[in-house]
Amino acid sequence: MAVKGFAKTEIEQLADKLEAQGIVDDKRYANTLVRSQIAKGHGPARIRQSGLQKGLSKSCVDTAINVADCDWVALARQRVQKKYAVTNDPLDSKERARRIRHLLGQGFSYEQIAAALDYDPYE
Repeated sequence: MAVKGFAKTEIEQLADKLEAQGIVDDKRYANTLVRSQIAKGHGPARIRQSGLQKGLSKSCVDTAINVADCDWVALARQRVQKKYAVTNDPLDSKERARRIRHLLGQGFSYEQIAAALDYDPYE
């Protein structure tokens, strides 16, 4: 199969050569992607999905996520505070569910969300 007039073997050889020279580096790209996604307030699941969609391997993305020095609970809390008005009043179940859905969509786990919203999910 040819892509724009190039044979697949030619493309693979060039990609291998660029990788050997350090011009193309999936680990560096994954680390940059993770930092960028954290800055946007995204959680680990959404970051993992983004990396996989960009063609990175699962192990490469997971390593970059694990290496990132991020407090996921604090990030989830910041995300909620930015999106919703912060009150000291206890949340009713409808509002809590709304915030949980938002954080799930941003890629945070149930444990991270429960800690960020300061509630016991088993109550």
